[in-house]
Amino acid sequence: MNEVISNKSSCCSCTLTTAAWVLGVVGSFAVIGALAIYSTRKDPTPALDLQREVARYQVRNDLDAATAVEVNKFAIDGNKENKAQLSVSRAMEVFLSEWKNDTSEGRSKLLERLEASKKAAVFE
Repeated sequence: MNEVISNKSSCCSCTLTTAAWVLGVVGSFAVIGALAIYSTRKDPTPALDLQREVARYQVRNDLDAATAVEVNKFAIDGNKENKAQLSVSRAMEVFLSEWKNDTSEGRSKLLERLEASKKAAVFE
């Protein structure tokens, strides 16, 4: 009689343990899913978003107007030999012309210019 009771209680404890594990896994996924839905939910604020968009657009236009002179500036430095400041568009054209046919040649020219810019002046 005692054996029947002990077998029944071990079976119940195994079932309860399995049920607890299943409930824990399902509950974990439910909590993670709820947090994911909560974090991706967006409150509609169209008026505020429109105001921010207009402000960002105005700031961007002001910044573009203020930096247009520097971006398109071309100058030759008289103090340094073979030094020039190119506009961004012209610098891209030069870069592409050097790298167009042979990338190894463009890479070697780029490394030569880098080494030349690092050389310290010698006063002897």
